Amino acid sequence: MNHFIAHRGNDDHPYKENTQEAILECLKKDYILGVEFDVRMTKDKKIVIAHNMTISKVSDGYGLIKNMTLKELQKYNFGTKQYPSKIVTLDSVLEKINGNKKIVIEIKAEMDRLKMMIDRITKIINKYNHLNLYLCSFNRQVMEYLYQKKIPAKLGIILVYPFNLTKIESYCDFYVINYLYFKKLEQTKEIMVWTVNSKDIYNNIKYKINENVSIITDKAYLLK
Repeated sequence: MNHFIAHRGNDDHPYKENTQEAILECLKKDYILGVEFDVRMTKDKKIVIAHNMTISKVSDGYGLIKNMTLKELQKYNFGTKQYPSKIVTLDSVLEKINGNKKIVIEIKAEMDRLKMMIDRITKIINKYNHLNLYLCSFNRQVMEYLYQKKIPAKLGIILVYPFNLTKIESYCDFYVINYLYFKKLEQTKEIMVWTVNSKDIYNNIKYKINENVSIITDKAYLLK
């Protein structure tokens, strides 16, 4: 069954996670249903593919993404020595994607610039309504604001643990939940389970997987 989402573009390839090369490589693979990656906003209000607030652990530079311009960030290598890569914008990645695979975008927003970031993301997403886009966040305010924008994408909340879903069901099309609690969650909407990286964990939850469930993993090649 093809239900694997490549976490940060990770899989059996030589590219570093959350790079354009990793994302596009995963989308070529038949056993991968889609890719997941993170976005942040730069000092000059560009939406870039990045997980961490700082770049020291993922590049040969240092500093906070929100305090650096895109031009400054692109001076550094976000890949490996063998496969170097520059940080890229959300727009530049989406324009290279075709087809109907799931593109899951986790929004990392600082509270002081939350609405500004969502406004920027909305303008970008509106250009790509032909893609199968999913937007999610741990932050409920992010998702509520996106819902008000009537953005052409599915909206989801990331659940660390099960809780009362009544307040968020109206604006959520899907949930992203830790695999530890997946079996306890009633399947009323589409579900993405994170992060499943071992066959033991996968086999333990496999019986609950159906057409409305996707598995977020760094190792789709191992679980397939």
